Amino acid sequence: MHYYGEWPAKYFEQIDAIAYKIGMFIAKWGRIRVLQTKEKFGTVRVYCHFGFDSIHGLVWPKHDWIHKWWPYGFDLWISHKVHKIIWLQRLFTQYQEWIYKLAYKKATKKYPHLKPEILDCADYGKLLRKIGN
Repeated sequence: MHYYGEWPAKYFEQIDAIAYKIGMFIAKWGRIRVLQTKEKFGTVRVYCHFGFDSIHGLVWPKHDWIHKWWPYGFDLWISHKVHKIIWLQRLFTQYQEWIYKLAYKKATKKYPHLKPEILDCADYGKLLRKIGN
């Protein structure tokens, strides 16, 4: 972890941009629900979760709120039916994990000098063990 003043400001700005890029990549390609991306204490923070929770989450993975016109009751009914298909849930989650790892791998390749700052506070650090070595 780093504090302002001990590191040049450009690194904090880079880390914030990296967090945003990772969040956008995983939301776009993995349909992973991204709740927030930011730099905190000089580390990348991407708060997200895997799995299928609603059609709304697939269409707009970066929105926490539901549109007023959205047929939410029907969405919940469909979601409940899909949750019963366990093999589909597992397949979807495995795909999302692969996209998550790919996003962090791309970020560490592009910014090798910030590798510890990118990986240290990842939400799903267990998935990124091989990248850290």
